[in-house]
Amino acid sequence: MTDYLLVHGAGQGAWSWGRVWGYLTAPVEHPPRLASRPKVNKVFPMDLPSHGADAGGDTAGVLPEECVQAIVRVVERQDMHDLVLVGHGFSAPLVLKASAQLPVPPRRVVLVAGIVPGGGSNMISVLSPNIRFCFNLSAGITGVFGKELRLPRPLINRYLCNGVEPNEIVQSVGLYGPLATRTLKTRVQREDLETPSPVTYVILTQDKILPPPMQRRMAERIPDVELVELDACHQAPLYRAREIADLLLSYA
Repeated sequence: MTDYLLVHGAGQGAWSWGRVWGYLTAPVEHPPRLASRPKVNKVFPMDLPSHGADAGGDTAGVLPEECVQAIVRVVERQDMHDLVLVGHGFSAPLVLKASAQLPVPPRRVVLVAGIVPGGGSNMISVLSPNIRFCFNLSAGITGVFGKELRLPRPLINRYLCNGVEPNEIVQSVGLYGPLATRTLKTRVQREDLETPSPVTYVILTQDKILPPPMQRRMAERIPDVELVELDACHQAPLYRAREIADLLLSYA
């Protein structure tokens, strides 16, 4: 049976995978047959260091290697096997690097609109000039005053959750936490993106923070990548959870 480890995007936590978790763990038949043999074993949405339920530390100062090691530890402590390792947005280079450090490589890595910088660049470099300027300005100002940088609500509404009903967005907007600015600004080396596992890249065709042509260019930096398109905004794990779950189940 297949295990799934779900790693969240920037400013988020395990909570962002809640609906996907529900579809992955729900029985196919109602009521479920006692003799049925499910293909799914464990589904574990994790919090990266200082994110989600692990908040309270210095999120801004979290290093990429801390996140990579946290992913490896979860796999080991949860005794996960036949693993499908899933990353959303900024966690893409983290799960790729972690996949290469596991004793047994995952059977597949799935990146949902994953940020895959060119060799030697950081994750902020892939954003549009306007968003990049706003990020650097905001990070500088909050750093001076000793505060952590959070996603502004207008950006969440217009770029992350575009096309979603406002009453749906309001249910999750308060859960967004501080950004791991140091991780976002750390250069990603080409060797960090090398993995022994097959990789699927999910292009989100309505994504405004990472437009589809940009996603395609980033995906093509991964050798032999499989491309899948999904009609969704950047927050597909929240608002296209069934479709994401169905895709993940196809790898079980």
